Amino acid sequence: MKKITLAIALLTLGVQAQTFPAPYCEITSGADVSVEEITSVSFAGTIITNSDDVTVLIDKTATVVNIEPGETYSLEVEGNTYGVFETNIVAFIDWNQNDILDDEGEIYEVGALFDTDGADDQPVSLDITVPENAVTGETRIRLTKTYTDFGGDGYPASPAEIDSCGIMFDVFGMGIEPGYGQALDFTLNLAPLSVDEFEQNALAVYPNPAKDVLNIDYKSALTAVKIYNIVGQEVLHMATTSSQVQLDVSEFTSGIYIVKLFAEEGQHSFRVVKD
Repeated sequence: MKKITLAIALLTLGVQAQTFPAPYCEITSGADVSVEEITSVSFAGTIITNSDDVTVLIDKTATVVNIEPGETYSLEVEGNTYGVFETNIVAFIDWNQNDILDDEGEIYEVGALFDTDGADDQPVSLDITVPENAVTGETRIRLTKTYTDFGGDGYPASPAEIDSCGIMFDVFGMGIEPGYGQALDFTLNLAPLSVDEFEQNALAVYPNPAKDVLNIDYKSALTAVKIYNIVGQEVLHMATTSSQVQLDVSEFTSGIYIVKLFAEEGQHSFRVVKD
């Protein structure tokens, strides 16, 4: 059985300057976590390396990985288990860009590393398909690496907690405690090839939040509008030939929705709030 300094960056969100990891959660158990580092991440052709074995939450948000909705990419992660132990790797991706990392459809259990020093080419991997309704633009991905113990030899299991805001495990099934591991954040940029011609500066959406009607004005005719709820279900699909569209959202439940626009020159998606 195993024995039971943040990097600072400025992110611009509207006109407010925020400190990493804002607007996302800090690792709340960080002060009591024993760091066991993530050493390498590979995703969509980009490789991120890390040798920081002190910091609990690693800031790699300056690394931007370009991906496209509907495409599938392999995520590979390596890390140091510090002996014949296992650590669980989980990815959290904010596809709907609501500043929360663990909504339904945003959690990916990649697998468990075992008996590796993080430099011996023993990664865990998982293919991840980008949702068609994911909001375009830059968003956050967080990886967590958390010690886990499956039990045996008379010992009960001590499973890792799947938590985007903590490195914790359930000690012998008797309670949640800070654990062993690390988290690492980097940036994804969702930009389908066709979206390059969509002129976002020529788009007006109002009011947002919306109560009864959502107005959409674009410089040229739209061909269709789709709206998805926060779990990815399509709740509205309207064909159109107009550059000005009014959408009746009066019957929608209050919350966040993803609107996807289609035009001859490309596609664009964004989020709206229904009051």
